[in-house]
Amino acid sequence: MKICVITLGCPKNIVDSEYLTGQLFDNRVKFTERADLADVVIINTCAFILPAREDAIETILDAVALKESGKVKRIYVTGCLPQRYTDELRKEIPEVDGFFPQKDFIEIGREINRQLKLTSSKSSISRRLQTPGHYAYLKISEGCNNRCRYCTIPIIKGNYKSKPQNEILNEAKQLVDSGVRELIVVAQDTTYYGWDTGEKGALKRLIKSLAKIDQLKWIRILYAQAAHLKEDVIHLFKEEEKLCRYIDIPIQHISDKILKSMGRQVTETEIRKLIDRLRAEVPEIAIRTTLMVGYPGENEEDFRVLKNFVSEVQFERLGVFKFISEDGTPAARMSGQVAEDLKEDRREEIMELQYKIALKKNKKLTGRTLTVLIDELDKDDNCFLGRTQWDSPLIDNSVHIKGEAQIGKFYQVTIDRSEAYDLWAKKIQ
Repeated sequence: MKICVITLGCPKNIVDSEYLTGQLFDNRVKFTERADLADVVIINTCAFILPAREDAIETILDAVALKESGKVKRIYVTGCLPQRYTDELRKEIPEVDGFFPQKDFIEIGREINRQLKLTSSKSSISRRLQTPGHYAYLKISEGCNNRCRYCTIPIIKGNYKSKPQNEILNEAKQLVDSGVRELIVVAQDTTYYGWDTGEKGALKRLIKSLAKIDQLKWIRILYAQAAHLKEDVIHLFKEEEKLCRYIDIPIQHISDKILKSMGRQVTETEIRKLIDRLRAEVPEIAIRTTLMVGYPGENEEDFRVLKNFVSEVQFERLGVFKFISEDGTPAARMSGQVAEDLKEDRREEIMELQYKIALKKNKKLTGRTLTVLIDELDKDDNCFLGRTQWDSPLIDNSVHIKGEAQIGKFYQVTIDRSEAYDLWAKKIQ
């Protein structure tokens, strides 16, 4: 039996798919990345924004077409889409054999196991990694207690619920024992970890415990919220060698008017102080952020403030998204909606500015010797692709390396050429 698992959306969904497929143990099962070669297609969907929902529906309909042609025998759909639209989906796409609105992907995997009449040889919770074997995402919570007025996540996922630390540590140890050398900590808001249970120092304790795991080399933090990033976590970057000098803080905007309208619980002054403190405490830290342009009410002055801020602060990594009006959110009902072409113009302006910033920063790395983790072999260019501690997989810079190397290993390389989003190194030491 060939099974194809298609994961749409963010790294948190990747973890969910890994929990699900970890329950499908059977000597008859083989996994394939090609839906047209599969007997069973499992689609883990994202429904965060309209384009994600459209992508999910298109993927489901592609699988339905394969089923109607006789290639695919069963289709299962999980994730955000059925969590929000189960009844509508069952009515509109009856060809799907099962929509699973549940949030427990271990149980979903076991139910699919039962429906396929597989005989599982393992009873313990396990994950079948969709990432390369040397890095993995470590999800520390579900849901979100922030009520950003443009966001559907609380509607879909519910309130924030921290995962018990002992469960996270056990999972982390299993991953490292299996060969993982980099753990990437994810949640809808990683810096809120433990706050829902009254333990505001929980993230620091978790990182310190993770750092004690032998053979684990790097720990990386994504999705930290400025409103909840406190001194104890900032100090960790000086205290824990394994913690990558990198943090992802999606600030969305800098205009106080827009931040307040978004419900971000933070001000321009507080964001600036946080960035200044991070750079003062950890001089070589790389700060990634994401911005949203075209939020309702964003006028030319708000955009000018945002653009000047980007020019002044000089983020190491930055992405820009256009506001999308989502049904059920307060922002969808606000006046002052921005025209689509203006949103795109503003997005392009920020990205052009960031390109110049990124190029300037990367040029300063030319001639430096850096530690790089090898991710893959690029057969087209006959080189290995790796990352520094300042780069998260799939979204940040790649280092192109000529010479012999092993995937999943760390090397010292000397950078001899730099572009805005790529580095090159010929010699591996």
